[in-house]
Amino acid sequence: MRKTRPVNALKKLGIGLAFGAATIMSMPTSALACTQMYMGKNLTADGNTYYGRAEDFGPRYLKHFGIEPSHAPGYTYGSDESDFSYRSTKTTYRYSYVRDHPSQWHGRYDAYSEAGINEKGVSCSATLTTNMNDKAAKADPLTDTGIGEYSYGSVILGESAKAREGVELLGKIIDEQGANGNDQIIIADSNETWLFAALSGHQWIAMKLADDVASLNPNIGGLNYDVNLDDAENCLHSEGIQTMPEKNGFAEYTDGKFDVAKTYGKSVADSGVHQWTRYVQGRNYFMAPLTKGADYDIVTVKPEKAPTKSEPWSARSSPCSSSPASPTGTHLR
Repeated sequence: MRKTRPVNALKKLGIGLAFGAATIMSMPTSALACTQMYMGKNLTADGNTYYGRAEDFGPRYLKHFGIEPSHAPGYTYGSDESDFSYRSTKTTYRYSYVRDHPSQWHGRYDAYSEAGINEKGVSCSATLTTNMNDKAAKADPLTDTGIGEYSYGSVILGESAKAREGVELLGKIIDEQGANGNDQIIIADSNETWLFAALSGHQWIAMKLADDVASLNPNIGGLNYDVNLDDAENCLHSEGIQTMPEKNGFAEYTDGKFDVAKTYGKSVADSGVHQWTRYVQGRNYFMAPLTKGADYDIVTVKPEKAPTKSEPWSARSSPCSSSPASPTGTHLR
């Protein structure tokens, strides 16, 4: 049985605590889905930033906690879901992890570091499965050598001294080897929290999350977000994020501005009914209920009032959550 804990019931461990994959949901569910959550420090009772995900993969999906030691230069990260391989050029960082049990991945103990924090204070939560539309998939398909959820956490935690460094490394890997799935990952340190999205085979975007917003996403790839692609302080992305879809004739615009979510993601109308159940439910928990005609926004949800210590937030998944099968046949998380 899985449980979440209210925000102010957690010990004060500092900004950028990854709690979602390590926490457990309160209700049994047969869902194949997950819900990603972020709460900026200006909106929490104890002034900390919290983020993570609830993995609703099944009613009892075995995990294990451990410590990955530092490795000498030349250490190779591999995968059990693709032909991805990355060779480290430096001594890796020691980190804690919550992973799937090896029985889920052919006995491999390096599988899928879903949450963890390294010796430099970089933490991450992986992954939220999203999707891309048919036009994006045709123009820039996922790759057999690409990085995927099996390896995101291990590479980020093993190689990154800062959150931004993790974003840049992950982007470089996707530039060169591609992505094996459409996923969102949150990467943080004591100063910054980033939302990273693998949009297509070689296109990606990362947005620095503000302290005064909350967000959630229950496996919906088309939720709107308004970003300035020229603002390198707050937005990093692949070089061809706009030119590639323009060249291939599927770029979308909103009020004359290039729209990343509409261009790459499936229409929100194609999302499953229980994905929307979790979205509406989450908006209510975040004190920003969805209203008729409202924008479906992933990063600028602002509650009507901030929580107090006597009125903490608690975000949970819907007991009836589900989502459609992944286009690549992999797990939806």
